[in-house]
Amino acid sequence: MRSHGVPNFPDPNPQGEFPPFHTGVSKQISTAADDACKHLLSHGGSAGTPQQRQQKLAFALKLAQCIRRHGFPTFPDPTGSSQGLPPGIDPNSPQFQAAEMTCHKQVQQALGLP
Repeated sequence: MRSHGVPNFPDPNPQGEFPPFHTGVSKQISTAADDACKHLLSHGGSAGTPQQRQQKLAFALKLAQCIRRHGFPTFPDPTGSSQGLPPGIDPNSPQFQAAEMTCHKQVQQALGLP
């Protein structure tokens, strides 16, 4: 991931899981890096255990709620399929990046995640 444009990508924990984190790069770069590297995961890039999927969904839902409160009222809740952002939200804008970073930290704290 780091060699594909995500310089602050964390190391996995001892169980081989990656903690939720803010990439600090555009969604396009992050997605391209994910696609380039998912074959390296021992489980082939699957979504993880039911508990991990539930934790990721809870995180994503809280993140979406927070981003809406921080100036992006049309930001969607996560779904099983990637539908992208609605028109008018530029994920590369400084305003969106600031909201995303602020919300990411708040949600991590709220859920007791590292």
